[in-house]
Parts: sequence; C-alpha cells; structure tokens
Amino acid sequence: MEATGTPICLVMKAVLLSARWAGRRRRLALAQAAKAGDDGAAAQAENVVLRGTIELLTEQLSCARRRLKAANIRMPYSPAERLHILWCIEYFGIPRRQIPKCFGVARSTVWRWLRRLQDGIGLCGRKCQACVRRTPEELVRLVWEMHELNLEWGRRHIALVLGTLGVFLAASTVRNILLRPKPRPEGSPAAAAGRPEQTQPRQIVARCPNHVWSVDRTRVWRWRIWPTWVLVAIDHFSRRVVACCPLEGPNAGWVVGALEEAFRHHGPPKHIITDQEGIFTGEALAELLWDWDIKHRFGAVGKHGSIAVTERVIRTLKYEWLRRVPVIRGLDHLGRLLADFALYYNTWRPHSALKGAVPELIHADREWSPPPKTAKTIPANIERRFFPETRITGFRLAA
Repeated sequence: MEATGTPICLVMKAVLLSARWAGRRRRLALAQAAKAGDDGAAAQAENVVLRGTIELLTEQLSCARRRLKAANIRMPYSPAERLHILWCIEYFGIPRRQIPKCFGVARSTVWRWLRRLQDGIGLCGRKCQACVRRTPEELVRLVWEMHELNLEWGRRHIALVLGTLGVFLAASTVRNILLRPKPRPEGSPAAAAGRPEQTQPRQIVARCPNHVWSVDRTRVWRWRIWPTWVLVAIDHFSRRVVACCPLEGPNAGWVVGALEEAFRHHGPPKHIITDQEGIFTGEALAELLWDWDIKHRFGAVGKHGSIAVTERVIRTLKYEWLRRVPVIRGLDHLGRLLADFALYYNTWRPHSALKGAVPELIHADREWSPPPKTAKTIPANIERRFFPETRITGFRLAA
C-alpha cells in the first residue's frame, strides 16, 4: 500500500508547497504595489485582494454549510475537500489559531492531516497492518488435516489436541475454519495467482426457455396424517412450472420417473439445479441426466435459499393454494390439485419478477409491457376462471 500511496503523498505535498509559494508571491506583489503609489498598480492589487477574499469566503461558506448539514450525522471531509482547506491555509497564510474560526475545523484535525502527509499515508488512507487475530495459513491446513484424518473428532477435540501441541485455538475458531472452504494446495495455479480455484461457475444465468431448471421436493399431508412427497420443477427464464406432481414413494425411482416425463413433455434443459439432498446426489438421477445430456449443478450446503426460485414456488403452492383446501383426500385428489396449480401459476397468476406478466407469455416469447400509470379504462375482453377446490378466481385478457 505504501508503494501506491507514496506518489499521491508527493503530489499533495507539491500542491501545498506551490500554494505556500504562490501566497508569498501574492503578498510580496501587494506590498510592492502599495509602495509604488501607482493608480493602475493599486487597482490591480485591489482586484487581486478582492478575488482572494471572495475565494476565501466561498470556502468558509462551504464549510459552514457542511457543518449545518452534518449536525446530526457524521460526515467526514473527502480527500479533495481536505486538500482544498489545506491549500487555502497555505495560500492565504492563515495562522493555526484562526483555523477553527475560519473553517470550523479543529487545529488537531489539521495537524493530523499534515501528519498523514509526512508519514506517507495520504489524506484518506491508513497504513495496512497485519491483523493480529488472523489465523495463519499453516494452522488452517493443520486443522483440516486433523479433521480429514479423524472424522469423528469435533471442534473441541481438535482444539484440545492443538493445545497439547502448544498452539491455542478456540473451539469456535475451529468451527469457523471447517465451515469455510478447504484451503487450496500451495502448488496449485489458483493459489499462486491469489484467487479462489473454481471448477464450475457459481451462478448460471438463464438466457432462454428450457436453459436452466431448478428442482426440489416438498412434503404435504393426505388426510392430515400421511405424508406425501411432491416434486416441483421450474424454468428459471420464464418462471414456468414444468413439473408439479405427487410421488408415490420417497425413493429416487419416482423422482427419476417424474423428471423423465417432464423432459418428454417440455424438452430437456441444459442445466438442472438441485440441493444436495441424498435423493438428488445418487446414481439413478446421475444416469438420467447423462442419458439426456444435462449438466447437474448443486445449491449451497445447508442454506435455505440455495434454490430460492423453487422454494418460492413451493411456498406459493402451500400457503396460497393447498392451504385453502380443507383435506387432501388421496393421491388422485392431490394430483388434480397440483395440475390446477400448475395451470393457475403458468397462465393466470402474474409474476413480480416478470413485471406483471404470466410465465406462459414469457415462455412463448410474446411481447409484454406493463400498462402506463395513466391507464384507468377497464377493457371489455376480461376472462375469468374459477378454481372450485381452492375458491380462487383468476383474471386475464381473452385472446
């Protein structure tokens, strides 16, 4: 940091020295004009004095406005403002005791600014010091080595073992180290370049329909007693529900069958994103995705929002749709409810991420633009549909 800060400090010092030199030349020129007694020289000197007074008063007014604006909040001066104040002090030769009266800045503050310039720090930065509490890299590698060689050891056990080796490390620090990604090998290209090693992109942007799907499953209750798993898949580009069906069993075979049916009906996507649940990391799903030439991506471990798009659909399914059904009577009844939900979600329910459009319009690549603020006339071609199971009525314009 010093290598980059030193040239800036030299420039600032040069600006202040030039201001001091220009101020001395100005005072000398005014003194010579006063001794000469020439009317033209006197008028020119008076003009210079008036311009300098206006400039000084402008800076004082700016500082006063800033103090009034920052009466309740802390607003530090920017580096340019600090340099301008120091320039005015040197150019006009303002004594140090008059600085608080002229600019409203404490003398200790100005002294600190000048001290930073002498130390080669600059007006806005500080010297970067190594953090004393930072865990050394070799100690992090040792913690990971103990964890991998003894998977049954907990954080407290690892901290105690390090204590017997003469190294203190809190159990909470051991936990934080193990929650972060494993350190890179010392000889890896990514470690040499100083950036994290990535074998796959962290985020995939959906650029067209059927580009990225997000898949998850949730559990609902038949007769409020028997749990039943429901598979939900959504297209990220159009927010269209491409699969929403009950699973007769919790094993991977039913998930594979439901996804294969969705692939045949809508076409296979390029990428599928799931969480790291065991049913999505098994060989059955991997073989299905290999046959359809689909790349599999995983969400974050243990995070609720790792596949947030699908989780929002599941929340809508539970709290906006199934919550209005008194009792789910069986698999056939649940299947009809889920089919109606997919129809309602895709063609009748506006989506905030699509600026009010329904997913079916975006998936079909139809033009859509939200109405202007002056649109107050009710159109005549309004179509309604009532869903009796959930007692919800959808509205849309008839085609």
